[in-house]
Amino acid sequence: MRTFSKHTFSEYLVLYLRFIAMTMKARMSYKLNTFLLSAAVLCRECVTVITLYLMLQKFSTINGWDISQLLFMYSFVFLSYSLCIVMFTGVREFETTVQQGEFDTYLTKPMNAFFQVISRKSDIMAAMAHGGLGLAMFIYAYSNAHIPVTLSSTFAIIAVIAGGILIQGALLLIPAAMTFWITKSREMQSLIFYQMRGFIAYPITIYPKVIQLLLTFVIPLAFVNYYPATYLFEDSKSPLLYLTPAVGLILFSLSLLLWRIGVTKYKSTGH
Repeated sequence: MRTFSKHTFSEYLVLYLRFIAMTMKARMSYKLNTFLLSAAVLCRECVTVITLYLMLQKFSTINGWDISQLLFMYSFVFLSYSLCIVMFTGVREFETTVQQGEFDTYLTKPMNAFFQVISRKSDIMAAMAHGGLGLAMFIYAYSNAHIPVTLSSTFAIIAVIAGGILIQGALLLIPAAMTFWITKSREMQSLIFYQMRGFIAYPITIYPKVIQLLLTFVIPLAFVNYYPATYLFEDSKSPLLYLTPAVGLILFSLSLLLWRIGVTKYKSTGH
């Protein structure tokens, strides 16, 4: 069998696909449990969408946004997050990896430690639930929002989803990197990622100015969906749409730098 001694990009890609295939085989060993888990995630996320729909039945619009526009905006969150957790489940669960001593074994293998973290775990079934819901919302909202289908709009949507993956991946990686110093980072992850992500279910203009600034410049989740959707609806020339992939690249690069510094400070938990 050929070894991967040079660690080229193509070889890492082959390894990554093999790890994904192994994960799928392991999941499908318990088919009923796997599909029930996916259904549970889908039902949980549908609650937010149903709540949003019921609110719109009473108020008609939220700060000028109707139900189609809100669903279109929110679909970006589900679509980008579904792909994010395919790649970054290991980052999301890194606290457990460190506490159980599993990360120690990664450091003994002739592969990049970060690659092992992102390749060995993948929440594919949850990704299918998020992705399926996001795709259904996107198709419904897009057909009702009267956004013209053009080459530029198609490219813009792909760029936004790619940028959203990097932004959310970075916001998972930052608390994961902090695990090297504080060991327990789940509460930080919950605050930075999950609690703040709840704000972008709605247009950020409904919040006080300080929240808008926080979601734009500190924890830039508004670039995942709000600014791109505003651009597409208003057909404006604002550069905020194309800032999404740029913000994603910058934020992910900074979070990866923090990770690399953290690895040099790592001390085993002793398990």
